[in-house]
Amino acid sequence: MPKALLYVIDTAKRDEYPTLKNFLVKGGYEVDVAVGSRDVNVNYTVDLMTLPSDKLPTLFEEYDAFALAGGFKIYYHVLQKKPPLKIWDLNIDKERLAQLVVEFNRRGKLLIAPMAVPAYVAQLGLLSGRHATVYPVTELIKILRDNKVNFVNKQVVRSENIITVKDITTTSEKEFLAALRETS
Repeated sequence: MPKALLYVIDTAKRDEYPTLKNFLVKGGYEVDVAVGSRDVNVNYTVDLMTLPSDKLPTLFEEYDAFALAGGFKIYYHVLQKKPPLKIWDLNIDKERLAQLVVEFNRRGKLLIAPMAVPAYVAQLGLLSGRHATVYPVTELIKILRDNKVNFVNKQVVRSENIITVKDITTTSEKEFLAALRETS
């Protein structure tokens, strides 16, 4: 059975994480959950805050897919805006996040980027020249276009090993699973 690592960065968009996890399980993946901060209240297997850097290669070898539930933290990080509430702390290890996304992609592993995450992946240069979708906010669409990504106004878009999802909470299971099973 293929394995997926689901990095939960934020659970503020309440249905994003459980929907994504459920779709992966229904797609035949064994799913392990990773967290990178203590303000994420989910059961997890991998603690990215305490995982030594020399152990990262085991993640790249062990998992066939890497998915991100970014919530509002990724949204504000991508837009380089300060969150509107003082109690919100972006609390993202930006270097480790970039390292994970880039290396999983470099190894040709499946990368699943819902909501605002496609804009982040585009900023890393991983979607240049490809088709992708993103949560329908003008600023996020502009980030795709500024990074030479062909924005496609669909719920799910697969381009080689990267699946982008406009809004995982409103995407049909059937549509997501079709993209998951699509061969590159």
